[in-house]
Amino acid sequence: MDISNQFHDLMSKDRNYDEAVYFAMHNSQGRVWLIGGTVYKNLAHLLYNTQRPEADFDFIVEYPDAKLRVPSGWEVRKNHYGNPKIVGKKYSIDFVPLENIDSIIRRELTPTIENFLTGTPLTVQSVVYGVLEKKLIGEIGLRALADRAVAANDKEQLEIYASRKEKTPEEIIKKTADCLGFKPLF
Repeated sequence: MDISNQFHDLMSKDRNYDEAVYFAMHNSQGRVWLIGGTVYKNLAHLLYNTQRPEADFDFIVEYPDAKLRVPSGWEVRKNHYGNPKIVGKKYSIDFVPLENIDSIIRRELTPTIENFLTGTPLTVQSVVYGVLEKKLIGEIGLRALADRAVAANDKEQLEIYASRKEKTPEEIIKKTADCLGFKPLF
C-alpha cells in the first residue's frame, strides 16, 4: 500500500477530520488540499511511529464561496495571515483561499498548489493532501520526511513566518525538527 493510501486510511478514521472536510467542501468549489502539521506530522506518525498531532485542520481551497456557512456554536476569527479560522470546541479549521497564499502573492506567482509548495517556510511543510484526489503531492516535503530532516524551503517566507511567531528561523527549524525527532539543517 502506498503512503497516500495509508494516509487516507489513517485520516478517514478521524471523525473530526471528516467534519472538517465536510466544512471545507461545502464552503468552496474546485479542489481542496489539507496542509500543514496535520499532514506532515501524521505522515511522520505513519512512517516512524511518532506521536499523532492534536486535531486542527488547515485547508487551501481553490474557489471559496462568497459567504461561509459556519456550524452553530462555531466562531469565525482570522489567522496570522488574515484568512478565516473557524474555531469549535474540539478543534479549529484554517480556511485559506489559494489566491490569498502569502508566498504566492509575495513572489507574484499564479495561484497554483505547485507554487504554494515551492513557497512554504519549511521543507516538511511542502507536502499537501488532495482531498478529492486522495493523494499526497509534494516531492520536497516527502523527501524531507524520508530524510528525517527539517530545513528552510523558502528562506524569505521562513523569516516572515518566524517573525509572526516571534521566533528566529533557526528556532522554528529546531522546534519542528525536535517535535518530529528529525535532524535540523541550517
